[in-house]
Amino acid sequence: MTYSHNLERVELGQGVILLQGWVAWDDACRPVLQLHGRDSQGHPWVQTIAFNRDRPDVVGALGLAPTFQRCGFFYYAAVPEGQVLELCAHTDGARLSLHRWADPLDQNSNTAPFPSRLHQHLRTWRYFLGRSWSLLRSGQWRGFKERATRHARSAWQVAQLALKPAAAAQPETMPPWDCLVVDHDLGGGANQYRRHQLAQELLAASGQDSRVALLTFSVLTLQYVVYRILPEQRQELVTRGTWSQLQAWLQRSRIAHIFYNNAVSFPQALPLVQAVQTYCQQHACRLTVAMHDYFPICPSQHLLQAEGRYCQLPDTVTCQACLARSEQAMVTLYRHHGIEAWRAVWGQLLATADEVRIFDPSAQVALQRAYPDLTLPLSLRPHAVASLSQAEQDQLHAWQAQKKRPSGRIGIVGSITSAYKGEQPVSDLVRAIAHGGHPYEVVVLGECAAMPGLPLRSTGPYRASELTALIIQHDIDIFFFSSVGPETFSYVLHELERYQLPVAAFDLGAQATFLARYPQSICLALTDSAEQVLQKLEPYLRSPIH
Repeated sequence: MTYSHNLERVELGQGVILLQGWVAWDDACRPVLQLHGRDSQGHPWVQTIAFNRDRPDVVGALGLAPTFQRCGFFYYAAVPEGQVLELCAHTDGARLSLHRWADPLDQNSNTAPFPSRLHQHLRTWRYFLGRSWSLLRSGQWRGFKERATRHARSAWQVAQLALKPAAAAQPETMPPWDCLVVDHDLGGGANQYRRHQLAQELLAASGQDSRVALLTFSVLTLQYVVYRILPEQRQELVTRGTWSQLQAWLQRSRIAHIFYNNAVSFPQALPLVQAVQTYCQQHACRLTVAMHDYFPICPSQHLLQAEGRYCQLPDTVTCQACLARSEQAMVTLYRHHGIEAWRAVWGQLLATADEVRIFDPSAQVALQRAYPDLTLPLSLRPHAVASLSQAEQDQLHAWQAQKKRPSGRIGIVGSITSAYKGEQPVSDLVRAIAHGGHPYEVVVLGECAAMPGLPLRSTGPYRASELTALIIQHDIDIFFFSSVGPETFSYVLHELERYQLPVAAFDLGAQATFLARYPQSICLALTDSAEQVLQKLEPYLRSPIH
């Protein structure tokens, strides 16, 4: 077997490691990618890394078959800092070293030591610029222009944080903060809510001289960062640094209100929760907890089992056994805590909260099941979804007026690049269409894994303002919302409601709430086979349109 590989990003700090790159091979035998190390007592440990990223750029550059497209990896997990020894690929008894670090327990080691923080920043910056350039050269402008722009923006963020001084000494007395928002910076619905709804709400409430701060964790640089939120989605860097530096900053600060939005990806998530709870109790600080996902219930924030199926919130013994072997989402950062310790800490935070903000009634059911002894100050506040513009409505009406018969196209909206978003049911549906010889096609308005030779195509990332045009362009008959975990609210479903087309979704979480009230809904069971799903969709793919 012949290998090609590139380790594009290596970040180590805050007790976590981040690895990103690709390994290409020339036959059907997929290698096993492993991270090797030793604990502080010298005992060896091994962590397996999944190939979880499509890399069409690699396939194109090396002239590989499309079946080898999923050769990229992104790995972000907790490790004993300074105890990582080697990243290697194994197959058929052979071992290929992709990267070797100095062994801190071996004084005679000749390998390179761990890179400096500045060196890591510069390497990450180079990686994002390189990805931007390769994507811009691809010529696939719809999807890749958005990605390239995002990569360039990330590179700029890394450069700023690398050049700015770390947590400088703060005066003993600082101006008070009206609110501190705790949120990740990974994108998605939680960030959308924070930028477009929450920030406006907080800034308006505190007036012209408002002081609203954002505490986040930069996965790009493995640092905690505090920004001041300014009008028009602007941010001003306040401080950055390690977890201990952040704690010191928090203790010196005067905060009237802490708004927990989301802390997925924070390496010290439980210590952060404890610090927030203690601060609110000691300083009579108002606390709001928003339920954008189920992170306060389980480190697998979408409530997926290790196998990628909805867990249905079983007993804690079952939860603990699942957690110990799960690789879902970012569980590798947190599973060492155990489920009982996890819920004990989060339960204290929820009990301290002045408001637990939910966006769909299904979240209340899940919270009551996980915390039956708590009486929570729940408030239901569904997200606002923008209406179609007059121009979009006119385009939509014109298209619907001339559409006389179905096109046989099933639309899926969003980035279908994880188990939670429905990679498996989408793949199964496409194969069922092909194997049955049906004249149908699945069109993903967004991103998904390539399936060469099968009735599937994707548009790549899109702007919200482009959705109406894409639906019309691809002549969509019906939508399939493929998420297999319970949503706490779905922007996508509420956006699709505006088009008054049939929508199929699984009967769980916020999806079930939507299905119950939407007249053109198709209710799917998680136990439905791909053939059964197709049978439920077929009437809308072949019947005349009235």
